[in-house]
Amino acid sequence: MSQDRGADSLLSDPPSPDRPPEVAASLWRHPDFLRLWGAQTIAMLGSRVTELALPLTAILLLDAGPTSLGLLNVAEYLPFTLVTLFAGVLADRYRRRGLLIGANIGRALILAVVPVLALTDQLSMTALYVVAFLIGVLTSQFDVAYQAYVPVLVSRAQLVEANSKLQSTRSIAETGGKGFSGVLIQVFTAPGAIIVDCLTYLISAVSLLAIKTREPRRSTTSRGFRGVWSEIGEGLRATLGHRILRAVLLQAAWFNLFHDVVLVLFPLYGLKDLELSPALLGFIIASASVGAFGGSLIAGGLARRLGIGPAMVAGVLTSALGLLALPLATGSPMVQLLLLGAGYVISGVGITIFNIHSVALRQAIIPNRLLGRVSGTYRFVAWAVIPVGGLLAGVLANVLSARGALLIAGIGLMVGAVVFAFTPAGRIAEAPEGPDAEMPTNVKRSGDPM
Repeated sequence: MSQDRGADSLLSDPPSPDRPPEVAASLWRHPDFLRLWGAQTIAMLGSRVTELALPLTAILLLDAGPTSLGLLNVAEYLPFTLVTLFAGVLADRYRRRGLLIGANIGRALILAVVPVLALTDQLSMTALYVVAFLIGVLTSQFDVAYQAYVPVLVSRAQLVEANSKLQSTRSIAETGGKGFSGVLIQVFTAPGAIIVDCLTYLISAVSLLAIKTREPRRSTTSRGFRGVWSEIGEGLRATLGHRILRAVLLQAAWFNLFHDVVLVLFPLYGLKDLELSPALLGFIIASASVGAFGGSLIAGGLARRLGIGPAMVAGVLTSALGLLALPLATGSPMVQLLLLGAGYVISGVGITIFNIHSVALRQAIIPNRLLGRVSGTYRFVAWAVIPVGGLLAGVLANVLSARGALLIAGIGLMVGAVVFAFTPAGRIAEAPEGPDAEMPTNVKRSGDPM
């Protein structure tokens, strides 16, 4: 492992032509950021519909059980293991806006297959697996390019504000998307609700096309397929060789492993064990977005009061407590609903605080030319465990019941949060910077030749 000094900052790199100057003007007067913000919001609104509609399509139309739902989850998230590192290379080689637009159009076309197959009585779990996998491939590319694209439009001083705004509307989209998806599914069936997502991806692509800021062309000379592996290695070293980023990454992976157990099993637990209607289930899950909106509003102030590291620790602890409440919700139906909703709200507050600061920290620390590959590495490690979580959900539910599996997941999340509090990232006061800071010794600086 490479040596790191002090706070391990990479911020001593000279300004690059594709990173905006250090200004902190309000992003409300930044037209291109507003276009990106709008594109993200509308795409998130639709994708939250599909996030619930796809598994409910399997449950309601194909009578899918825990094992099938676990495999569907694996199909959706397996691409984050298979293609994310390559997606990072593409995000550093080519213009990121084009990758975003292409991913949106592709997702719209692929999702349209589900309602077509449903209308023609040809829908099967195999078809859903294929659709979920292809959507995962494009989502992997979109997410990597998206996080690397934000610092192209805004300055370092605006990163926390930008990520807070993006997260706030993400939470609003989740509230509207998941809540509205339950109603859509109940009225138009789950495949019909997916049509909404197809339209939102197309609208998002149009908004991205309207962005006027042009990225500098990235030279691909002498960057054939052989060069891909060395570029991937550079991204891996920049991430894993940095003790702050490494600790944040491991916490994210641990959280995703157990959080995926909740994502897979709570719809089944709600519909079968608690006998909730699809609409009510959707609104309960959407309540996490209410908490996420609140978390986006307080994230900046919490970090100023406690420091970035303690704020992230508070976030993951809060989220774990909220999710632990789900299997413990007992009493009358009304009390159960209140406890379930409160658990999701609390969880939404916590994970949003962690996400805002972990993303902004990465965007601030990493030179722009490496940001695609570092984001790809982060996604690769943090999301590679999600298919394992899907399989774990099926095993635990079959052995312990859905409630027992949710309890194990909540305990696992609490353990991870406590351990994270004692890492270098959990104690950091602010984004590292300074003239003495340096990159890991085996990674070239942004001013050096490739």
